[in-house]
Amino acid sequence: MLVNIKKILEEEGEVRKFGGVAPEGFILVHEKTLESLKEFNTWKMWKHNEITIKELNKTNFDNS
Repeated sequence: MLVNIKKILEEEGEVRKFGGVAPEGFILVHEKTLESLKEFNTWKMWKHNEITIKELNKTNFDNS
């Protein structure tokens, strides 16, 4: 099986770096991701599976 590192970094970036750091069953969330979930529209999109925590994390890591 061939692993495309470049594709993984483009898709997941900084989020992938923290994989395996949190205990099983937990995820690490960017502080700005938590803050964005306080906004009703963002929370509603997450609640209705229109956006994921992983996507919010990626956006926040890309912007920092």
